[in-house]
Amino acid sequence: MKQLAQLLTAIIFAWAQLPAQESWVRQTDLTSGLTYDLPLGPTGGPFTAALPVSEQGSLFELFARGTAWDNNIYLLDTKLIRAYAPVIELVIATEDAYVRGDPASSNFVRRTRADRPFGINLQVSGLVPGSTNQAERELYFSVQGRLFDMETYSGAGAEAFLIHEANLQNGAQSLSPLYHELPSASLSGGCGEQIYTFIRYAADGVPDTILAQPRIEVWPVATASIENVTAGQVFLDRIPSIIVRLNHLYPDSRTYVQLYTGTQALGTAGTLINGTERRFGRHYNPELEEEPTNVPQTLSISMEDLSNYAATDGIYTLEVITETPFFNRAPERLLHVTFEVDRTVSSRGQITTAERSPE
Repeated sequence: MKQLAQLLTAIIFAWAQLPAQESWVRQTDLTSGLTYDLPLGPTGGPFTAALPVSEQGSLFELFARGTAWDNNIYLLDTKLIRAYAPVIELVIATEDAYVRGDPASSNFVRRTRADRPFGINLQVSGLVPGSTNQAERELYFSVQGRLFDMETYSGAGAEAFLIHEANLQNGAQSLSPLYHELPSASLSGGCGEQIYTFIRYAADGVPDTILAQPRIEVWPVATASIENVTAGQVFLDRIPSIIVRLNHLYPDSRTYVQLYTGTQALGTAGTLINGTERRFGRHYNPELEEEPTNVPQTLSISMEDLSNYAATDGIYTLEVITETPFFNRAPERLLHVTFEVDRTVSSRGQITTAERSPE
């Protein structure tokens, strides 16, 4: 009866999403072919099946009629309940807590960064070991991939391709650590999704049925480049406009540019350059009213007043830092460049030139 209880929960949830309207559950016994319609009240709720669930099972379908001028009848949900009905319990674990959809439905989306591991915990139950009927004995399982456009971060129009496939029986599996298997020039450049599909084989007049299809999005590791300054460059006068180009910033991230005196030293807390901080995602924008972005971001930042941050002569290091859900949101360095400011040389050159000018 566990499966029947799950059906009732699904029906109650689906009804809660609807305004008050006429609705009913149709039970079709797959052994006899008999069909019964079970009306629901104006607020939905549990019901008692009109027919006992046979070995071959019953098909339950939730119907509702449209509201106001819409008199169409809509099929909202379908569940097959039978003695051996397989059940999938699946958890995809990543360092990013983001989830889109309802994990309890087994049709949800998680995400990770291309260089980070993730895990899958899987429990299959409800099958009949040793049965001669494949639909009773095992499930079809596949892992498919789909590549996303590196500029739009969209998979629209992209074809899915097979990565793995297998037949599963009752039992538990824990797979970790896993890394994405999307084609890319390097592991860190992966951009797309992996789709995990669990299918009940066709039987009893019911075609192949998808029981669960969760996904994990894979976003590339952010990179940065810089223009108008090179390592070891000496500035004798005002530092020109410096441009930082940021690629694939993680959709849950804080990124900024900082400056400190001396040569590069990983972990140094420098002075944040005003106007360079970029925050994405709900964690870094708790006050945001609209839904935050859920794809990476690519942008450019121009720094016009860097000379104000390097007021004295000396060695300076410019760094681009990002924080994400990975490594417990510890700062990660995307780029650094060390340069020198020596206005004294410039001043001496001007004095020498003035002294040698003809009278």
